Amino acid sequence: MKEFFEVTDPEALKSLAIAERVKILELFEDLEPRTAKQIATELGENAARLHYHVKELVRVGLLEQVDTRVKGSIVEKYYEPVAKVIQVKLQVMIEENAQQLSDVMFTPFRTTEKDLMRTLNRFVASDQDVRKEYKNTFAFNLHEFHLSQDERNQFVEEIADLLHKYKALKSEPGRRKFKFFDVLFPMTPAEASDDSDEPFEDSEE
Repeated sequence: MKEFFEVTDPEALKSLAIAERVKILELFEDLEPRTAKQIATELGENAARLHYHVKELVRVGLLEQVDTRVKGSIVEKYYEPVAKVIQVKLQVMIEENAQQLSDVMFTPFRTTEKDLMRTLNRFVASDQDVRKEYKNTFAFNLHEFHLSQDERNQFVEEIADLLHKYKALKSEPGRRKFKFFDVLFPMTPAEASDDSDEPFEDSEE
């Protein structure tokens, strides 16, 4: 498996705007190959419908078949993502379709929201003893920064190093599965200043 893969193919970008396919890719965070049936079971999805999404991810180059095992009369095909980190080249999306950019950016928001709501509903429905297990498990952060381009690049690099460190930890007794989601985006153009509250007006000469 490669370390990094940059998505530039428009067809692959469309797959990243489909929640089911994003969930499939997220499932491989432990870097363990899986069959389509195993993926469907872990996600609680219909096997036939899930297999279609797996085939499409293979077709656009985001998943690849890495092994074939024969068990009696059954041939099992094992898949894994094309790389540990799949990155999107935003310029390609902007040139291809502005709406597609929105779809791809917001799909992880939607899948993360569903996962969070499932956890919160489980928490609310549990008794007091079970709720104690959730102590010191939630974390929430929202910040705004003023960064130069070099500072932005350094910040992203440091976050990536930190994530890589913890993603290397394997599932074992004493560890529970957490989900972390972050997004960094500019709120103003590079030339603008946040110090002014004056509204932007578009004038014609």
